[in-house]
Amino acid sequence: MFSKARIQVLLILIMFQFSALSYSQIDSTTTTTKTDRVIRDVGTYGKKLISKIKELFALKHKVPEGYVDMELIELLTQEEFEALKKTLDQESSLALKLLYPRITPTKGFFSFQLGDYQYFKYIKDLKIDQIEYIKLIDENGTECIVDKFNFVKKESGKRHFSLLLDHSGSMGKQRANDLQLAVYNAVENNVSKDKTSTYNIYKFSQDNDLIVKGNNMSSIRRALIPTNGLEGFGGGTAVKDILIQAITDLKNESKDDFKLIVLFTDGDSNSDMTALPMQAIVKQATENNINIVSVAFGSYLDIAYLQDIAQYSGGNLYHIYRPEEFEVLFNNIFEDVQVSYDLEFAPCMFGEEITLEMKLKSDDEPLIGRTVFRSPLVEGYSIDLNILFGSNSSTIDDAYYEKLNGLVNLMKFNTSLEILVEGHSDRIGSEQKNLALSKSRAESVKNYLVTNGVEKNRISTEGYGSSKPAFDYQEGSDEEPYNRRIQIVVTKQ
Repeated sequence: MFSKARIQVLLILIMFQFSALSYSQIDSTTTTTKTDRVIRDVGTYGKKLISKIKELFALKHKVPEGYVDMELIELLTQEEFEALKKTLDQESSLALKLLYPRITPTKGFFSFQLGDYQYFKYIKDLKIDQIEYIKLIDENGTECIVDKFNFVKKESGKRHFSLLLDHSGSMGKQRANDLQLAVYNAVENNVSKDKTSTYNIYKFSQDNDLIVKGNNMSSIRRALIPTNGLEGFGGGTAVKDILIQAITDLKNESKDDFKLIVLFTDGDSNSDMTALPMQAIVKQATENNINIVSVAFGSYLDIAYLQDIAQYSGGNLYHIYRPEEFEVLFNNIFEDVQVSYDLEFAPCMFGEEITLEMKLKSDDEPLIGRTVFRSPLVEGYSIDLNILFGSNSSTIDDAYYEKLNGLVNLMKFNTSLEILVEGHSDRIGSEQKNLALSKSRAESVKNYLVTNGVEKNRISTEGYGSSKPAFDYQEGSDEEPYNRRIQIVVTKQ
């Protein structure tokens, strides 16, 4: 039975909860109301009171029946996984996830995983020929098949992680301590495997603070150890504010680098100062090649909202219930990045809202994964036209008219658009011959566009021969079919 004093405190908490901002969808409005800032407007005493109230009611979260605690990722061969399925009492099945899409002016990238995500078993021996298709689908349902793709070596890129740690009052002192220790241990473990990654670690409630930056473990230790609970924080939660800060800081890193935000929160945002809708914030992230992983801790938050943040930024959603899972969670997030298959590919269409879909060959249920992708129609960015020419020929086969007609329609719809048609070859044959042939093939594409109504002064051409390969050659080989290509580069929009 609650005491009278505790009931009074509960009534105060309920009053503030009803007045606080709740959110339910990714495209919330930009209207700023008085309730948007209720926790910030109650003054210093009010903030302390709310913080104490939330700490008082930082109760144990209700764990759903049948919930499986998070375990460390285990890597299995396909054969080992099939054998394991036969030993499990509960049914185990594979699912395909596409994650972390990003783009450079010449190529697209994404990662994928095949695993049983309930039991944290991942397949480690997939081959490139097990991919049945990769395709892009725009908002109108128009599709194009990605013909050029390959695995990327893990050591080829630099990674930046931003960890956003909820320190609102509802976390409570002990759970905040558990979180700080777990993050320190997981970062230390990852640094031992990956010497080049950097870490921005933030604490946030209604305010936020970047407590450490870089990969120096002495500095990271000083920022997190000894743990200090909710010291300097507590009170409300401002998810949008902290995301804006993290995105702003990551913008300074190279667009070619891998950049991941991990948003850890135990409740809904109720004290943001920004009037921006979450949709605009996520767009800022994707425009800067930043993906967001959402971590929902506990029972009292809007899972659908956090799922939207992850989905529309090309990230992932985790939902955990026990502080004992904190360290395993962060270890697995880092491990996800290390063990995922990374693909590079040549985008085949422009668009801001594209679905990237991949299917793996399977004798059982279809293994299809999807994520968001953007191929911006802005100066310097390009797409690949998969037009194959006969040997020593620059004649366009009728089979490719449909692809070219799509480009004609794009040029007619965007009347200010100007493009460069680039012709490329691999290293087979003399460079003098390849330069002439690649130029002739680019001219053939231009002639088709002009014949079909596009003004010729909007199209320039260039032949590069083998001087600008898009894909790496196999050691000792001068042949790479993916480098025999026609590339369309935006020169003016």
